[in-house]
Amino acid sequence: MDARSQLSTVFESMLLGGIYIVLSAGLITFNKSLLAHDRFPHALHLTAIHMTVTTLFSCILYGVAPQLYPTMQSALENKGKVLKYIAPLGLMFSIALYCSNQAYQFSSVAFLQFCKEGNVALVFFLSCLIGLQTFSWEKVGVLVVVVMGCSLCAHGEIHFVMWGLILQLTSQVAESSKNLTAELVMSGAGMKLDVLTFVSWQAPCSLIPLLFAVSMSTSNMTVLADLSLYWPHVLGNAAWAFLLNVAIAMTLKRLSTVAFVIIGIVKDIVIVAASAAVFHDPISNMQVVGFGVTICGIAMWSYVKMKEAAKAAGNTERDLLMPKKHQDSKV
Repeated sequence: MDARSQLSTVFESMLLGGIYIVLSAGLITFNKSLLAHDRFPHALHLTAIHMTVTTLFSCILYGVAPQLYPTMQSALENKGKVLKYIAPLGLMFSIALYCSNQAYQFSSVAFLQFCKEGNVALVFFLSCLIGLQTFSWEKVGVLVVVVMGCSLCAHGEIHFVMWGLILQLTSQVAESSKNLTAELVMSGAGMKLDVLTFVSWQAPCSLIPLLFAVSMSTSNMTVLADLSLYWPHVLGNAAWAFLLNVAIAMTLKRLSTVAFVIIGIVKDIVIVAASAAVFHDPISNMQVVGFGVTICGIAMWSYVKMKEAAKAAGNTERDLLMPKKHQDSKV
């Protein structure tokens, strides 16, 4: 690779990474601001609007740029099979989104972000239970560091609200279960969907249970009154959420695993910093230490996973070469 190509790759990584970080941190800040009690404090309805806009924009984007959906045609040809697996995932995703948005009304953005860092441990142990991960003491040792950091963050929370923690943990369990179930059923069913195709199918499946919950809500008149005042903000928030999905898809497609891991760590730091700067959320010294420990643990976990992937790739390459060597020895 010449110097110009290297420079182009670095520029692309910085551009895509910057867009992803801004959209991710911006959406969390936007959600927290919009869900304030004097604006649009209706997490259920906001989540339903998110899924409505995502469904609509997915259809429009597919019509304009179908090349961004390489597996959509295959999904349409097997729509019965796809719906059979994605419909339950949509329900789990709707629960995760609702609880996550609702938690903003009780806890600070920084505290909720600290809690999210523990997802890596949750996913690992759930993966071991269903056979998607192999247990190793090396991984457990790294995850102990992550959990210790998250524990320090939680213990150091100045304005702790139990209901906010319960909602956030419910969201994390639902989202982790959704991601693992998606990985399990999609690979087991022989369906490999790209990110945007998956989102375009998941959004309407998440919307249906949300609309049912909205129809049972007793605050719809209040929601309509608040929506009439803040509809530009609500629609802008929903459009922002869709753009984030597109940015995630493009980042995963164009950047290496190492780059995505580094960007993820920077994103977490930006979100916590934005929480302190924009909402003046108090962050204790114990939380600063705990967050630093957690970030180090996440970086160590990423290194372990990349080392494991490289080893698996090497074994695959060796297995592919083995028959050829065996055949050559016969000749």
